[in-house]
Amino acid sequence: GAVKVKGDRILTSESFEVFLKPSNEISVESIKIHHIRPCDLENGLEPQEGAKKFLDFIGNRPLVGYYLEFDMAMINRLIKPWLGITLPNKQIEVSGLYFDKKIELIPQGNIDLRFDTILRDLRIPRMGQHNALNDAIMTAMVYIKLKNTLKLH
Repeated sequence: GAVKVKGDRILTSESFEVFLKPSNEISVESIKIHHIRPCDLENGLEPQEGAKKFLDFIGNRPLVGYYLEFDMAMINRLIKPWLGITLPNKQIEVSGLYFDKKIELIPQGNIDLRFDTILRDLRIPRMGQHNALNDAIMTAMVYIKLKNTLKLH
């Protein structure tokens, strides 16, 4: 899931969400966490087709995320064999922005970078758990709030 951000606006009307066919059987633990059952993915896209649609959606825009390293590893694992390169897009990690904001206030502090903690501290509403599109919207809200409080450009 992904959304576009323009200035201080989250363009939910221009969101991206796809379901991919799993390469392995979905574990019971995964179903409990993500609430996605095998029957929900019967019409899912093949991973490379989903990656193509994602690349079309993002273009050359910077990518903003929480634990973006994980997402980048997943997408790069799909596109590197196909395109011969990894995603060149600029990456902005919201937990890093949050750390920069908090370390000014608490030098040598132990800063909790869990997503729920960041949401609570920034007074951003929780929009449901483990849903890729909702996670993207909440991450966009974190980014906008931090961008405005840190004076980023």
